[in-house]
Order: sequence, then structure tokens, then C-alpha cells
Amino acid sequence: MKKTTFSLVAAMAVAGNLLGDEAALQAQIQKLMERIEQLEKAQGTIQTETKTTLEQTQTTLQEIKEEQTAQSDMLSRVNAQSANDNIKWDIDFRTAYHNLGYQYADNAMKADGTPDTANAGKKLTNPSLFTNRLWLGMGSKVNNDLFFYGQLAVYNYWGADTVATSDKVWQANSRPNEVDLGLRQAYFVYKFGNDWDVPMSFSAGRRAATDGFLANHREGTAKPGSPLAHITNMEVDGAMVQFDLDQVFLPGSYLKVVYGRAHDPIGRTMPTPYIDTNAKDDQVDFLVLPMSVYDNGQHKLMAQYSMIMNSKGDRIDGSDDKIDAGTTHLAAVSYQLDGLSEENEFLEESTLFASAAMSSTNPDEGYRMLESGENKTGYSVWAGFLFPDMMTDGGRFGLEYNYGSKYWSPMTWAEDSAIGSKIATRGNAYEGYWNIPIVGKNLTAQIRYTYLDHNHRANTTCYWDNPLEPNLDHSQELRAFVRYKY
Repeated sequence: MKKTTFSLVAAMAVAGNLLGDEAALQAQIQKLMERIEQLEKAQGTIQTETKTTLEQTQTTLQEIKEEQTAQSDMLSRVNAQSANDNIKWDIDFRTAYHNLGYQYADNAMKADGTPDTANAGKKLTNPSLFTNRLWLGMGSKVNNDLFFYGQLAVYNYWGADTVATSDKVWQANSRPNEVDLGLRQAYFVYKFGNDWDVPMSFSAGRRAATDGFLANHREGTAKPGSPLAHITNMEVDGAMVQFDLDQVFLPGSYLKVVYGRAHDPIGRTMPTPYIDTNAKDDQVDFLVLPMSVYDNGQHKLMAQYSMIMNSKGDRIDGSDDKIDAGTTHLAAVSYQLDGLSEENEFLEESTLFASAAMSSTNPDEGYRMLESGENKTGYSVWAGFLFPDMMTDGGRFGLEYNYGSKYWSPMTWAEDSAIGSKIATRGNAYEGYWNIPIVGKNLTAQIRYTYLDHNHRANTTCYWDNPLEPNLDHSQELRAFVRYKY
């Protein structure tokens, strides 16, 4: 009985202890759960704050990025605007040495058709002519479709007389004369219809239509001027419309329509200034249609038609001379091949060109041109070959040949040759030159020799001389220059 009672008391004591331990455990678990809940709440708050901070940071970065983009765009606009809001200048300066020689024919005749006994058989030379030529270019650009270019020029010979004879407006800046600043170029170009099949451009002002296609080689210039040098080399005032045809015709093709004025005899006397009071001397206007037929970078084919209205001549009865007498028509086709073979480095860097041209004088009734009352047609061919000198980096030798018939009469009065236009020679012309780069394209040199063998009268007037009346037998020039461009 006592054992039983003791066992019961012991069991109750153990049970009591167990119940006490369970209650304590439950209390501890409850506290732990509460702590976990607090931690979870704290963690949630931290996550929320962290997320908010990240979002705010991203927003700030985005705002900074947008501000930088806006500033960059503004800076680009400012740079572009400042670049367009000024005139960009360029310089082309050349100093040259010329050695000139002329040989009169034994049967030389004067312009009036009488024997030139004073000069027949005579030889004239100038072994030391020196010249300076400065072209000061200026350009401004509103955008890619509207820009202006101008060029002031001085072309003088050393020791020039300040009362030297003035030149015609179409060659005023292309022949050595006195130290006067002249306007060689001033024109604007406006392009429009860029999304058309045939985009167009319009230009007006004064252009130097000199050193054109093919003549650029003999002048040591990489890029040719606009016209075909075989029939056009003169400074002109006029307007132009260009049609870009490469999308509807052949690669690189375009057509230009140029109308201008080469001579206007108006007077400036008061009280009626700028009126033509000379009924025998009308304005000389011209129409020129240069066309690039094909140009793929290697093969280049160009053609041109020109018409000169009121060309000069004289009356058949001899009562007036050097007056408007008729119309002159000219045409030329010129081809150039750059790179004769890709398999040979020498031929790959060589250039071959050839050109054919004609001129036709059509005098009005009662007038003469080239001392004839009939239409006279002249012909000319021109060929050249340029090849690397194999001594300098980019230097090239050039050889050229020209032939002109007795009535050949192009408008090349502004050709840069001290002895007169080589291309206008009625006879045979031979030329060789060496274009030498010294400091890249910025400083170059050239040595050139030109020989003109005159079969007929030297072609130096505007259609009033008789080609059948000889004056010079031959002319020659040795020229060497150094040229700075920037």
C-alpha cells in the first residue's frame, strides 16, 4: 500500500514538472514567434525602403541621362550653327618662272592682210618672266542644299607696270597683269527636289569656267572645273540649272543648262547711264550645255554644246570691224580612263584621255567671220597620257598632243598659258609636264614645257582675223612653279 502511494506521488510530481516545463517552453516559443514577426516586419520595411531608394536612384539616373542628351543635342546644334555662321577661307598661292620664245614666220602678215616686214622671220624671247598668282577663296554653307562660294584673285608679273593694259572680263584674272585684286568667282547654289527622280539645282553669279575637264592635269589640279576645256576656258557671268540624271539614265550623269553674258557695251555717261548707244556692238551672250554622260569613277565620258550669239567679225564692205557679225557653235566629246589595269601598279596609277571637238562660225548676211562671209568649220583632237614618276609619292609625268585645223576657233581665251591658248592652236601642239607633290597636297610643284607649231595664224582674236594670213611660225614656253594650298 505504501509502495503504491509513493509511486502515485512520484508520478504526480513528474507530471507536474513536465507540465511546468511545457508551459515555459510554450512561453519561449511565443516570444520567439513574436521576435520573428518583428524581424519580418523590420525586413519588409528595409526591403520597401531599399526598393524605393533604388527606384528613386533609377529615376535620378534617367533624368541625368535625359539632361545629358538634351545638352548634347543643344551642343551639336550650337556647333553646327556656329560652323555655318561664318565664312571659311582657303588659299591657293603660286609663284612661277616662265621662259618664253616666239618665232615669226618668214611670210608673216599683219591683221589687215599686208606683209609684216618689221617682224617677218624675227625671233623674240623673254628668258626670265616671273609671276605671282593668289586665289583667296571664301565659302559659307546654310545647309547641304544651300551654299555660297567666292574667290578673289591677283595674277601679276614681277615688276608689273601699274598702267598695264587691262584684259577683257572673261580673262581678267587669268592672265598676268598688274597687282589688282579682282573678282574671279562669286555664286550661290540652291539644290532642291532631292526626293525626285531627277533632283535639280540652281546657281547664279560669276564663275571661273577654267581648268575644266582634261585641262586640270596640265595645271596640276586633281579636280577639274565644270566645263569641257576643249571648247571652254573663260571667266563667265551667268545662271545655271543642273539636272541630276543618274537615277534615270547612267551612273554619274547630269545635264547643265548655262546662260550668260561675255560682253556688254553699255555706257555709263550721264544722264542716261547703262544704256547701249552703239548700234554696231551688241551684247555677246552664250548658251552652254555641259553633260556628264557616264562616270563610274574609272571611266568618265562628257559632252558639251555651246552657242555664242553676236560673235565678233566685220562687214564685208569693210566699213566696220570688231562688231557683232553672227553666231558661233561649238561641240566636244571627251573621255578619260583612270587606271589602265589592276594587274600592274604602273598602269593602275596611269590615266589616258582623248577628246574631239568642232567649231562653226555662221556670219549674218553682209558680215564676215574669220574674214569669210561663208560658214566655216574647224576641227580639233586632243590626247594625253599621265603615268607615275616612280620617284615621288603621288608624282606623275604627263604628255599631251593637240591638233587644230585652219578654222578651229574655241572660246579658250582664259587658258593659263603665257604664250596663248595651247588648245586653240591651228596646227600641232606638244606638251610635257611633271607634277610633283612636296608636302602632300599643300605644297606642290610643276615643270612644264609647251611647244606650239602654228600652221595658220595664231588663234588670239574673236573671229575677225583671217586664219590664212600667217603671223607666228611657232611659240614655246618653259614654266616651273611652286604652289601652296590650304
